[in-house]
This record gives sequence, structure tokens and C-alpha cells, in this order.
Amino acid sequence: MATRIQHFLLLSSLALCVLSVEVQAGQNLPTAQIINSLTPNSPKVTLRVASGNNIYLGEHHLSVDEIYKFKVEQEKKYYCVVEWQQYFTSWPCFELPRDHNQEFLYWLMKKEGIYRWEKADWVLESPWKTD
Repeated sequence: MATRIQHFLLLSSLALCVLSVEVQAGQNLPTAQIINSLTPNSPKVTLRVASGNNIYLGEHHLSVDEIYKFKVEQEKKYYCVVEWQQYFTSWPCFELPRDHNQEFLYWLMKKEGIYRWEKADWVLESPWKTD
């Protein structure tokens, strides 16, 4: 009987340790901010965000200067797809190892395409495409 109780306590402690590690790992994941910085009076863009692990954050319609934010919840690749007038583009808005140890990820929509904030400058990540 004492052995069963010891095994139960040991397994319970191990399970709590595993849960604690998972929570701490998730706390290090970044928040992504996608900013519509297109020219004034541009029509709204349609943004969709999803991960490869059945996470779909929905469809969002952003006006100029509007920001969409989301918290990365899993260490899986997240993709963004944007449509603007006759243009569209897609890019990985979170992926490892590129985004390891980042607190925030910044993405900027401009007339040339999607820019990523890297260190101290905006870098063109994904130009607009047409059919």
C-alpha cells in the first residue's frame, strides 16, 4: 500500500513538473503585430492567420493605420495571407529558429509588399503578387 502511494505521489509530481515546463515554454512566445501602413484612402485589406497545427485566427479586415495583434501560442509555423485590391501575398509570420527569443514580431504592409522589422530596419519579406 505504501509503495502505491509513493508511486502515485511520484507520478503526480512528475506530471506537475511537465505542466510547469509547458507553461513556462509558452510564456517565451512572442506577440505578432501586423500594421496596415498603406497609402491613405486605400481600401481595407483582408488578413487571415493560421498555423500548421489547426489554429485558425480568422479573417480580419484592416483599414489604413489599423493593427492586428495575436499571441503565438505554439512553437509551430504561423502563416499570414493578405489580399489588397488585385494583389495578394503570404508569408510565415512566425517560424523557428528565425523568431526564437523574440518578444514582439512586427509586420508592416506597404505598397511594395510586407515588411518585417529586423534589428533596426524594415526588410521586405514578401512582395505583392497578382494573378
